[in-house]
Amino acid sequence: MTLESRIWLNRRKIKAALISIVLLLSLCASADVKVEGWRDLNYDYIISNINDYPDYIFLTSINIWGWKYASMINSTGPFGKGYKLDDFIVHAIRASDFDKDSFLSQRDEYDPDTVNCTNYCQNNSKIVSSSLILPKATSIEEILSLEKIEVFLKIDNITDQALNISKIKTLYYYENGTIQELLPD
Repeated sequence: MTLESRIWLNRRKIKAALISIVLLLSLCASADVKVEGWRDLNYDYIISNINDYPDYIFLTSINIWGWKYASMINSTGPFGKGYKLDDFIVHAIRASDFDKDSFLSQRDEYDPDTVNCTNYCQNNSKIVSSSLILPKATSIEEILSLEKIEVFLKIDNITDQALNISKIKTLYYYENGTIQELLPD
């Protein structure tokens, strides 16, 4: 192979690599672009038996960002709002082991319910985590006229090593007042 043909071949490889990178970047950028006829809808999660565990504080962290965007789960109310491409994880810590001041010390300036808990939470052996990954939102067709999605969770048990949570049902609320219940897979 001549020097000229090697240079020509290397240029083709570089061009192909650049085209691949541009295509990949455009796909990544379009992952957050609104598709006509579709809209995003947040899931509302409810832990149905959270009051059975009064000795625990329940927390969430973002699957992608870890403890950077953590929050506390308040009693039986819904939780799970956030950026649509994120998933989150539920955690538990005994109330007697929880330092609320350390947890709340780095509140997010734009969302006071969210804190950067990396320093306090990340390597805290007292915090146990669920293996259940919960999506924040889904995309739905606008013609479905869906208003709200509630996912009911149940704490199966808490040990010093794990928090076991399961999905028990999902309720779909439509604009016409219809409620559809689906059981987990």
